[in-house]
Amino acid sequence: MKSILSVSRCRLSSSKPFVGNSVKITKPIPSFSLTFPSTFPRNFRQDIDHFSIFSKTISSKTSKNIQFQQFKHIRTFSMSSTSHNRPNRLRFDLTAEQVRDLTTEIINKHKKSLDDIVSVPSENRTFENTVRAFSDAEGEFSSSRSNCDFYAQVSADKSLRDVSNEMSTKLDSSNTEVFSREDVFLALSDYQKKNKSKVEKLDDESKRLLEKILLDYRRSGMDLDKEARERIKELRNEMSEIKTQFQQNLNEDTTKLHFTKEELDGMKEDFIQNLEKVTEDGVEKYVLTLKYPDLLPLLQYCKVDETRRKMDLANSKKCMDLNTPLLEKLVLLRQEHAKILGYSNPAAYCLEDKMAKEPFVVLNFLQDLTSKLENGAQKDKQTLLELKRAEKKELGQEFDGQLHIWDWRYYENILLEREYQVDHQKISEYFPLEKVTDGLLKIYQNLLGLTFTKLTKEEAHVWHEDVEQFKVSDTSSGGLVGYFYLDLHPRDGKYGHAAEFGLLQGFQLPEGGRQYPSAAMVANFTKPTPSKPSLLLFSEVETYFHEFGHVMHELCSKATYPRFAGTNVQRDFVEAPSQMLENWCYEAEVLKELSSHYQTKESLPEELRERLVRAKLVLEPFKNRRQLFFGTFDMAVHTSNGPVDTTKLWKELIAKVALTPCQEGTNGAAAFSHIVGGYEAGYYGYMWSLVYSCDMYEKFKKEGVLSSTLGRKYRDTILSKGDTKDAMEILKEFLGREPSNEAFLKQIGAL
Repeated sequence: MKSILSVSRCRLSSSKPFVGNSVKITKPIPSFSLTFPSTFPRNFRQDIDHFSIFSKTISSKTSKNIQFQQFKHIRTFSMSSTSHNRPNRLRFDLTAEQVRDLTTEIINKHKKSLDDIVSVPSENRTFENTVRAFSDAEGEFSSSRSNCDFYAQVSADKSLRDVSNEMSTKLDSSNTEVFSREDVFLALSDYQKKNKSKVEKLDDESKRLLEKILLDYRRSGMDLDKEARERIKELRNEMSEIKTQFQQNLNEDTTKLHFTKEELDGMKEDFIQNLEKVTEDGVEKYVLTLKYPDLLPLLQYCKVDETRRKMDLANSKKCMDLNTPLLEKLVLLRQEHAKILGYSNPAAYCLEDKMAKEPFVVLNFLQDLTSKLENGAQKDKQTLLELKRAEKKELGQEFDGQLHIWDWRYYENILLEREYQVDHQKISEYFPLEKVTDGLLKIYQNLLGLTFTKLTKEEAHVWHEDVEQFKVSDTSSGGLVGYFYLDLHPRDGKYGHAAEFGLLQGFQLPEGGRQYPSAAMVANFTKPTPSKPSLLLFSEVETYFHEFGHVMHELCSKATYPRFAGTNVQRDFVEAPSQMLENWCYEAEVLKELSSHYQTKESLPEELRERLVRAKLVLEPFKNRRQLFFGTFDMAVHTSNGPVDTTKLWKELIAKVALTPCQEGTNGAAAFSHIVGGYEAGYYGYMWSLVYSCDMYEKFKKEGVLSSTLGRKYRDTILSKGDTKDAMEILKEFLGREPSNEAFLKQIGAL
């Protein structure tokens, strides 16, 4: 998902709108009737002179001493390198004041670059000094801002997170200003109009660059009068402020619940012993937060209905008082924004440059799938109700005939254990985080023709002691590809789900050479204890594969221009590459690499793997209806006119589509950050892109899931292209045919 950072992605399970991002299959897509040039230098350097705030020309001894004094704590590493490549320009040791100063520097530098474009006489305009110069300025801005706004998601220092959030809004406002500058638009248009023959001779990516930039200006209201343009700018700045505040409220949530040991009946002893303890009125209680390592296991395994209900209630009310008015105000602002620009509603505006193109296509897609899954979902619900009836009879308790929202995960777990002999807690013992990480990295390296090298603590430059940094090289040439970071454990104030954050994009630099991309995978896996390593649930293994797939999409980019790099693809396709890679987790060859029992060291037995495979489609219609609910809610909000009561709408649709009514006095939309942070009128994309991910996986199943030949083709055709071509075009190139929806319909339980 796109969060406050502009290139964040996340995987969603079929059961909920977080882990870190409603219509007729016959309509959306015709086919569905339904590198780097130099080798890595011997000595690694992260040099301050690559960072704009540090690279000012200093002529006097006095100013040099002042600048050194200001940033003297920043580490550097020696390296022999040309000035034409940038190994890594990220800084994670800035103070709040330095982040403020850097933000001002970035904004001023960007403005100066645009002023320079405008100052070029009309008769002297070229692609290089106008269009390419705009793209270079865009790339410099997006790359530099990661040193300012990423702290908001990961810093352990609240004051730094607060300033980072503030600066994120300021940077968003500056970027809005760019696309409200008539003089820049006229300069770009002037080049296009007066150089038609030269434009025709441009390479395809350069033509696409000019078209997309001008489209962005028109989508920003450049064809409107000055008063309308000013209002668009005001709206965008206000929407940016709301987006930042909404996510900040979620990140800073500190809700805690206290339960006695009896109230935690059913939870594993090691889970309970890892919890903080408090004493209330002489009674010892255990403290649980709403972070995933606490929330999800409790909803799955706790036998006490009331405990599960209280946890769900707290989670469903999270930030409700703060975020509900923010969301509802944001919807009104989006409606006004869309109407000024000539669109019927926010969804029409958002979908114009997506694969789906039109709201009716998405609505038909979601409604058609909802209908196809109706019988299966109702059958699944009855299965869960029968399990609840049987348990209540066995315990001598009253059966209320209802499948509550806090029930279904618990009874799904009972179903898996009884009918499929799948005990996810036991299975997690085969997936220590360290082993999964080693196996996952090995698989990705072999599949894509890459080499990962973990940097030592002395070499690495990270934002927290838990974080690891890796260098990525091309195995054949030895050339540097980029860097990635793994930040896998929860802490206060950190982004609360699982997501990939693109920190630096890979593209050609104006002075020649390339900027090497960097990406971070941020997750919240349980921390190890003195007696036991961090053990991953199988769903977390899938999440790991998914998010790391986004990391590879970011790093394998070979785009010339930054706006086409990495995961900057059509939003309803962006999840497909990572969704496809989740399938690897079920393959026997892969599980041998990923699993090793934390005590016996044996790999996951084949019998257990087969059980996992059989259980993969259990309750798929029911769980996919939950996914369709989130997409349906998103589209209902963004095709509406006038005020939206999100509490009422959430309550109505979750009962109708997801078949599990929410608790009174709650509003899950207050924590639905996707539709605030960039996935507005886009949540359907998780199901839409699954069509393509299933189809691509079928090709791997036929030719070999670990085929390095096909893996390299996948890297070169899908991952490296970014948005240099439309998604459908690169899909056809990889598949060698039109896409098909058959594998998708089987996977979601619709066939």
